[in-house]
Amino acid sequence: MRTPPVSVVFLNWWIMYRRMLLAWAASGALCANAQTPEPETPPTWRGDEIVVVGKVPAPYGADDAAVARLPVPLDEIPQSIQVLTPALLEEQELNTLSDALVNVSGVVPSQPSEIVLANPIVRGFEAEIYMDGLMGYGDTAVSDPASLIGVERIEVAKGPTSVLFGGGTGAPVGGLINIVSKTPQDTSFANARLRAGSFGTLAPGIDVNLALGERAGLRLPAEYARSDDYVDEVEIERVTLSPSFGLAVTDSTDLLLRVAFNRIEQLEYVGLPAEVAGSAGVDRFQFTSAADAPDTVIENLTVHGSLTHRFSDRIESTLQVRRFENSFDEFSSSPFLAFFPIVEGAAPQIRGSLPVDTTEWTVDASVTAIFETGRIEHTLLAGLTFDDTNYNGATGFDLFNLLGPYDYATETPPLSFGETPPLNNFLESDYRTQAVYLQNHMRLSERLTLLAGGRLSRYKLIELAGGQGTDKSFTRFDPRLGASLEIAPGLSAFAGWSTGSRLSLFFASADGSPPELETSESFEAGVKFHEGDLGLSGTLAAFRIVRKNVPAPDPATFVTSIQTGEQEATGVEADLVWEPSRALSVLLSAAYTDSEVTEDTVIPSGDGIPRVPEYSGRLAARYRFAGALDGLGIGAGVSFASAAEITLPNSFESDDYVVLDAQVSYRFDRYRVGLAVHNLADEEYFRAYQYFAQAVLRPGAPRSAFVTLTADF
Repeated sequence: MRTPPVSVVFLNWWIMYRRMLLAWAASGALCANAQTPEPETPPTWRGDEIVVVGKVPAPYGADDAAVARLPVPLDEIPQSIQVLTPALLEEQELNTLSDALVNVSGVVPSQPSEIVLANPIVRGFEAEIYMDGLMGYGDTAVSDPASLIGVERIEVAKGPTSVLFGGGTGAPVGGLINIVSKTPQDTSFANARLRAGSFGTLAPGIDVNLALGERAGLRLPAEYARSDDYVDEVEIERVTLSPSFGLAVTDSTDLLLRVAFNRIEQLEYVGLPAEVAGSAGVDRFQFTSAADAPDTVIENLTVHGSLTHRFSDRIESTLQVRRFENSFDEFSSSPFLAFFPIVEGAAPQIRGSLPVDTTEWTVDASVTAIFETGRIEHTLLAGLTFDDTNYNGATGFDLFNLLGPYDYATETPPLSFGETPPLNNFLESDYRTQAVYLQNHMRLSERLTLLAGGRLSRYKLIELAGGQGTDKSFTRFDPRLGASLEIAPGLSAFAGWSTGSRLSLFFASADGSPPELETSESFEAGVKFHEGDLGLSGTLAAFRIVRKNVPAPDPATFVTSIQTGEQEATGVEADLVWEPSRALSVLLSAAYTDSEVTEDTVIPSGDGIPRVPEYSGRLAARYRFAGALDGLGIGAGVSFASAAEITLPNSFESDDYVVLDAQVSYRFDRYRVGLAVHNLADEEYFRAYQYFAQAVLRPGAPRSAFVTLTADF
């Protein structure tokens, strides 16, 4: 007897599974209807409300397109895209980007004290943070929004997305994280909130929306937060302001102006050396360097204007202009383990400072058109991008007047920072991107769609001071192909291929030759669920990303590089949301990621990429009561990750961990009170931490609890 193909077996399984769940959901709905009424406007963890993008809510201004940038359903986009909706952000009591990204498979968030050091990781490689579809520089996570008070939703697009996105340092390699801001609505309202809890946390915030007649609106989310870190000595202050103004200039033209300002100030934490972490007598929460060092301060200011004009129901144009300014002054005293290793549990500390100012101008103009040729419906996106980013930084390290030594076991009293070391290395660079892009989504039939696109980019890298005096332009074409096929109601298969490119920064060669572009190639295939009757949505995907032209140490010289490195990430991911009724939401995300070095001059082939666990995921659920308990909601979740490498070459690993969390909230009249408990079982573990590429760790947060009070006006 011949064995049927896997596709046939899967299709038969899906049809039977769908029928079973439909019958179960129907019987459950009958019971629920007989017992308790359901709310008229329930919250949802699914992305249904933003599946179709590019259309703006009248009468106010045009919001930027979502990360797909096409007004077509997400299940017809041959790419894995996850959306964290407003309901999920509220019900899980999420307040930072790091906390929120735990809900997405294959994502390793930057820890709050890591944002000037490293980006979040998506599918094994660092991913840039975009604000409303435009990049903010991109080399590190400095554009982290500091708070979610002004965030409407968070979108994660996986794999190279060079066709639609670029600027700053180039286009994403493993994916991008798009933060969609809150914008004016057509009715006036106000919301005030206060968050308080563990580590002395106190965070008042507001979200005010003013409808200025029938054609304009003003919105102002703002928050101030102060807390201690669970690491000794560290205090944190965060300020967030996100005002926006929307105006319907005419019935077909909308203007949206957004300003975003955030400021983060905290004493820099440099990590606990893996060599001593977990040893007897070593307090995992000790602050291991100079407690009187100046605070590291990060400031971001973004001014973003968007003008949208609808020529007809099928043709729309958008012009975006944005100015981004970032500055950070980083101060630290830390071990320099490469030169001064730990001896008998102690290591000297060096002082350092790193002031950086970055400014960026971005212009993006695009046209979306829907038309037919014969039986084929086209949704065409065409546009151009101009980006000019100026980086101005300096470093100052004192390798001769050492502090310490610091004994980790006896917890030497906090060291004194002393005088700030003079700056001795200056670098000013200009990164310019000019690009034209074209993408066509073709509906060949009711079940089959194709996606084809390409981006022609011209990059320019100019080192104005420091470096090797590079002044070079690069031309690169990045294509994209994909297809989506509905194989059963609510079930579609997809496959996609794309390439990516980006500048190689801070590169130094022995002969002074300029760097080439770093490139990437991505393959992805899987299935998408979008079954409304069952309340099931999400993606199962397998992927492979190869990154080339990675700088590697030049074996013939000292502190110079050659671009012979290659890295690869392969894996399988699942992101599913199941909402069988309005009362229950269940989220499952899981990832297997095999990321490794495949070619290098010093690092052994097969070494794992730092900070990337092989296994990770999250299971979370929320139940909303009705009837006599209407307004009450309870939730719980479990997040897990296996051990991750800390450095290249590999030396030490972080811990694997399983962390529990729980939430409960009650809404009555105009008020809401929410309680969130993190690390319910008080799990003790260390996470990989990025600090000067050293083998250091950061302890996971201990059990903590936070109360949020909100009032609507």
